[in-house]
Amino acid sequence: MNFPFLNRLTVGKISSSADEAEQPGRLVVEGILRDLPDLLLVYVADISSGRVLASYSSHRRYNPNQVSLRNAKLFTLLDKPLRAHAWLGGPVLDVSVVLNEQLHYLRPFRGGKWYCFVAVLTADANLGVLKDITRRYTGS
Repeated sequence: MNFPFLNRLTVGKISSSADEAEQPGRLVVEGILRDLPDLLLVYVADISSGRVLASYSSHRRYNPNQVSLRNAKLFTLLDKPLRAHAWLGGPVLDVSVVLNEQLHYLRPFRGGKWYCFVAVLTADANLGVLKDITRRYTGS
């Protein structure tokens, strides 16, 4: 059964777990939000489970819990051919998606265990700025 009050998204406030081991995720979200205050959505999630560790959303329709599993699956699918040496090169450093009015950027960090997702309007930031700010807080 779907209980809407259990899935209510906190808008305009950083949400995070109280677990001490997951506090670096909250620091990443806080830092990115400080440098990109007009962003649509930012979250840090665990790649293996897709669980959101910390998040911020500017509107109810940008729900990190709805996209985190799909993005975690994306990193898993991209990693399999790399491990089998089907693609030349190293690990996946980032994934950029350019839409008509939005930029989406995914970046794995903490040894490929976590990833950060940021979505902004193209009027508010360009891809270079988005990548630079995200790399600054997730490590280079």
